[in-house]
Amino acid sequence: MEYLLVQDVALSSAPSYAAMTKLPHWSQLPECSEQSLISQLQTTLEIQQQLNIVSMAAGKVLPLSALSLKTAVGDFIAIGSSQAEFEHRSVLVLNQQCLAELIYHSDYPFTPMVQRELLLLESEWLFALRNALVVSRLQQMALKDTLTGLGNRRFFDDSFAKNVQLAKRHHERCTLILLDLDNFKQVNDTAGHSAGDEVLLAVADCLRDTLRATDSLFRFGGDEFAIILSEQDTDNAELVARRLVKVINQHYLCKQYNVSASAGLATLTAEQSGQQLFSAADAALYAAKAAGKRTVCIA
Repeated sequence: MEYLLVQDVALSSAPSYAAMTKLPHWSQLPECSEQSLISQLQTTLEIQQQLNIVSMAAGKVLPLSALSLKTAVGDFIAIGSSQAEFEHRSVLVLNQQCLAELIYHSDYPFTPMVQRELLLLESEWLFALRNALVVSRLQQMALKDTLTGLGNRRFFDDSFAKNVQLAKRHHERCTLILLDLDNFKQVNDTAGHSAGDEVLLAVADCLRDTLRATDSLFRFGGDEFAIILSEQDTDNAELVARRLVKVINQHYLCKQYNVSASAGLATLTAEQSGQQLFSAADAALYAAKAAGKRTVCIA
């Protein structure tokens, strides 16, 4: 069975279409109408907004403390706390394709009648949710590097500008690390592009595993990477950069193909613009290359 934007949830608990068609008509639900819910859902392609709309409708069936949605493009939550006495999970399936898992939290029990009414609500959401998931996935793809899954140059430009703006507004630190692979071209030339792709994937994994979840990681294209560090002073940022270079230099694939990493970093000053910060980090990277590679230089 094929899935649309698959989330790893079991389909064994998913309601069948035959079961859904035996349920009472939507008009029998209290204070809700089929047309009003569908009309509201059609006003937005934002998953969070659709979830908020559904949570309001579901709240008329049973008071909820939280309603969460797990999808392949991310997790979403509406209302408030998920700390409740009762929980009910439902897998949303359209045309035998798993869209998401919906999790209800309430201090009241999910009786069979309540579950049937919630199932009706879900059935009216399926097409709008499918469309929202497709749009969200396309938006994510437009901002991701297709090989490594890291943010691409477009995503970097947007994120970098926002980070610089926030750092200046709140007088916070913002450090940029530019990292480049040494001798990478020879991998493609001698071992082929598939080997080069393996090296890039290995480097991306090294960077992900070493950085914090709050740090932002991007691939510009080719063998160039960028990391935005928040709330790190220059000394700590240097430690991070040196750790990244060391991890890459010690990776078995990089050793096999004689690939190493060089990095340059710069920390935003009160007088600098975003472009000046980028230029400073870029100059530091070139200095690291000129110093013999496999090292880090600070602007």
